[in-house]
Amino acid sequence: MQLKYLASLVFLCAGFVAGAQIDTAKSVYGSYFLDEEEVVFEFDRQVYEKEVRASGIAKADFADLGILQVATGGNFNNWSEAGWRMRRIDDNRFQIRKRLDDFKDAPNWQFRFLINGNFWLPLDSALLKKGILGLYDIQNPHLPTPIVSDSGNVLFTLKGYRDARQVILSGTFNNWDEQAIPMHRTARGWEIRLTLAPGVYEYKFIADGTWFEDPANSEKRINQHYTMNSVLRVAKPVRFELNGFQNAGKVMLAGTFNNWNPNALSMQHSETGWWAEVPLIGGKHHYKFIVDGKWMTDPANRLIESDLEGNHNSVIFVQ
Repeated sequence: MQLKYLASLVFLCAGFVAGAQIDTAKSVYGSYFLDEEEVVFEFDRQVYEKEVRASGIAKADFADLGILQVATGGNFNNWSEAGWRMRRIDDNRFQIRKRLDDFKDAPNWQFRFLINGNFWLPLDSALLKKGILGLYDIQNPHLPTPIVSDSGNVLFTLKGYRDARQVILSGTFNNWDEQAIPMHRTARGWEIRLTLAPGVYEYKFIADGTWFEDPANSEKRINQHYTMNSVLRVAKPVRFELNGFQNAGKVMLAGTFNNWNPNALSMQHSETGWWAEVPLIGGKHHYKFIVDGKWMTDPANRLIESDLEGNHNSVIFVQ
């Protein structure tokens, strides 16, 4: 049997931003890694061929594979290959480089490699016999196990569904496990409390096997199945400090977290300088101080990036 589906491929994997670097995320078919201020996605045709051969699902003549184009799509670009076509760097590898600044709400990324502009879902051998194409999901090995606790910082609630036998919470925080987090029945519906690190997460409820997004959450994001996931943003208080400038009349804090509004966040005077505490979600944030109307980067922070207009901004990573 000659494999006819090799003209296109979907691949899912995940990684995270931690501190000031991105860990290399290796996948079945490729990886991504950080090269200074760029994120590099790489697809390896040889590894792809090896894995398909080893699967035993089908045999193919790889001389006729004909991979002409490879693109990257994920939850960071709304699963679109537009502007994300990869460049061939040798006979077997394709790469695309993007600025780290393009990834604002990591920590948990899911992405796919798209071959020749079509989708191919790697096949499960049992489903293949039934003529069904099955999705091949890759788990994120870096993902910490969420803690179910009465003192957790995030409460998930689902009103109604009191006739359901079981309701499960599943999301990017547990690699979309369909069994690990059963919710507790309450008088008004279902709930569960988790301890989650700051970040942006996607999730769904599963009531007696039926998946659906949170009806009480208006923020949603399209997923790789072209259905919707609910979006959760978890923040934590972050303290900004500016030492010195004791004679300043007013010091303000502005950044991507308040749309660079120069009048939104006043810093408080202290014995050593100035401070402000701001709740921030996980990921990367840019900021500056404004001392008596003069904008400046954080003198105590060596992480600085330039924006598209040539401005230099201080950078903080929240995890």
